[in-house]
Amino acid sequence: MKNGRIKYIDTNGQWNGMNKYRVTFADGEAYTFFAKGDFKASVGDTINYTVSNEQMKNAKLVRDNYANKSYGGGRPTPKDDVQNSIIKQTCIKASSELHASRGTSDVQSVIEDAEIMFNWITQ
Repeated sequence: MKNGRIKYIDTNGQWNGMNKYRVTFADGEAYTFFAKGDFKASVGDTINYTVSNEQMKNAKLVRDNYANKSYGGGRPTPKDDVQNSIIKQTCIKASSELHASRGTSDVQSVIEDAEIMFNWITQ
């Protein structure tokens, strides 16, 4: 098993229904990894991997690093964006209904209450 800090990740097409990623490490080594969907690590991460074919420069990510890892600092996936959008829409609707029953309210207070609801749901 090897480990290294990722310097670059380049998409490199597809093979047999899987995405190919050319990963270059800080030490200059570069290997091709195959993944269903996105590559499970980011630039700057230190990963453990095994070389599956030295001649073809193919490697496999050792998954135990990523079983319980939180990717909160990374970029959100499209699925996360959709989920957050749904939650925001629901919160703004609930807040506007709450304020409509009060009779007097302004847009700013509707938005503030919606943000409170969103933060409470996503904490």
